[in-house]
Amino acid sequence: MPNLYVQTPGNKNFTFEINRPEISIGRELKNDIILDDPRVSRMHALVLKTETESVLRDLGSGNGTFVNGQRIQPNSDFKLKEGDEIKMGSCTLTFQRIDPFRTQLPVDSFREVLQKTPNDLLAISALHSFSASQEVPSLVYRQELEKKERILRLFYDLNLKLSSVFSLEDIYEQVFDILMEITSASRCFIFRKTEQGDFQQVAARLRNEGDVGTPLPISQTIFAKVASERVSILLEDALQADSGLASKSILYNQIQSVMAAPIVGPRGLLGIVYVDRQDDLETFSADDLDLLNAVAVHTGIALNTVITYERLQKQSQARSSFERFLPRQVVDEILRSPERIKLGGVRQKVTALFADVRNFTTLSENSTPELIVNLLNRYFSMVSEIIFRHGGTLDKYIGDGLMALFGAPYVNELDAVQAVRAAVEMQRAMVRFAEELKTENLPPISIGIGINTGQAIVGYIGSETRLDYTAIGDTINTAARLESLAQPGQIVISENTMQVLDESFVMKPLGTEKLKGKNVNLRIAEVVWQ
Repeated sequence: MPNLYVQTPGNKNFTFEINRPEISIGRELKNDIILDDPRVSRMHALVLKTETESVLRDLGSGNGTFVNGQRIQPNSDFKLKEGDEIKMGSCTLTFQRIDPFRTQLPVDSFREVLQKTPNDLLAISALHSFSASQEVPSLVYRQELEKKERILRLFYDLNLKLSSVFSLEDIYEQVFDILMEITSASRCFIFRKTEQGDFQQVAARLRNEGDVGTPLPISQTIFAKVASERVSILLEDALQADSGLASKSILYNQIQSVMAAPIVGPRGLLGIVYVDRQDDLETFSADDLDLLNAVAVHTGIALNTVITYERLQKQSQARSSFERFLPRQVVDEILRSPERIKLGGVRQKVTALFADVRNFTTLSENSTPELIVNLLNRYFSMVSEIIFRHGGTLDKYIGDGLMALFGAPYVNELDAVQAVRAAVEMQRAMVRFAEELKTENLPPISIGIGINTGQAIVGYIGSETRLDYTAIGDTINTAARLESLAQPGQIVISENTMQVLDESFVMKPLGTEKLKGKNVNLRIAEVVWQ
């Protein structure tokens, strides 16, 4: 089955099988192949597969798609051939055609089997056909059938676990049951690849009873070959092998026969299954290696399911938290590139909006805590949605007030306009909200709003364990002081904000105001919204 070997700048390389008629490539999470590169378009290209060929189609990407150094025409099909090197941004995708049933002939006592696709291996999971017409003794034939029956039963039990809610420990135990019952393995190990790129032993079993304890010596030479080349390996007679894989650990521990297979998922190597045999009376066979490959495929399915579930859970939790304060498009960017979230800030132009409930102290003194909390929750839910609709970022709630930013994290020339439009919509919504509270025999509330535009330091501020995305500086302080000047139902803006508004806004000059901490008077105005 054809595939693409994907190489990225961060060495997060993986092989992706072209097993569907259409494979999408781009920067967005909804693509089949996701390339985290700013030079790659959100929907960059497609690979279209037919029975006879695979073609590449650039979807009008901004920076283009290159095959073997030549840029291909947008929205036209380019027929791919073996070894074609595709460049998208700083990522390289190599087109390969692999016959999943092709194997290499044994070299001395070393046998190497090329990686097989999960679907192909599942189809032949330990089920080598054994023709009844062959001239073999009936006893051998019966033993062979009994062995196949045991394999089918064990894999059936494994599939039952995979089709229901399972723990990885249960899957590991079932895998060991299969390997120990069907092969002559003395030891079995499962290693999982960590986020740092190394391998951690997650499960092990010895044929002899007893606790496995600390990781036992294994052939690091074989391990490294499986990990780097993603091939399955069989050493039938490890002590006499001339392949260069007979490492010191094999010789020291008198290991007679060794097998190892990669655990591969849709996005690359997930781990390794390793077994060896110390008794010289029996060695592993090619059938055992195929069985190990099938086991590795099922283990890969389990690992990929758990990894996907954990990733979706984390994304869901992160999205739920972020969307309380940030617009959806900003949340998408953060989830796509979480490594960008770090301490530090940048200086950029923002528009800060402060809003505060008027006469809230008097209201609190004359009402129950439950009523106040309910009223504030309804108010905050309403105005937060308005801020998000206009592309703002909800920075924080401050008692009965709030602070919002426009132009953070992404600057737009209409940020100040959007901030004032949001303020107008907030004041109009407050009129309806006050009428609604009256019908419920609740005290009506009103708000004052202050807006200022200018340079500020924007970024993640706090500690490594507790970060706040916020803005600091004189621009923010001035917006807060303008809010304190605003009367109920009033929107007060600074001269800086006035200068970027167009004639669609009606403004009423309020003269100049000497703000606390300022050496000069500031010209301010009221936005008329009624």
